[in-house]
Amino acid sequence: MGSTHDEINRIERELDQDAGKLKKAQSSGKAAKHQSFDAVFATSGLLVVVALAIVFGGHLNDSQRAALTGGVLGGAGGLLVGYGVGRMR
Repeated sequence: MGSTHDEINRIERELDQDAGKLKKAQSSGKAAKHQSFDAVFATSGLLVVVALAIVFGGHLNDSQRAALTGGVLGGAGGLLVGYGVGRMR
């Protein structure tokens, strides 16, 4: 039987040969991208609805309502911008 070094080299050669035979499964990336966009679009739409509900909800004073509405709308915008930047990468 050969030395340990020879055995390791043999195993590495076999693995290299087997790696050339493997093929990556072709995934439908287009469908996954559309699902991702749908999730982002739905979430930002939901945040806009929440912002509108806060505007018409009279339990907060004007400055609290403006701050909360601005934060929710900023979150919706940030979500869309983040998705756009991630899609460009």
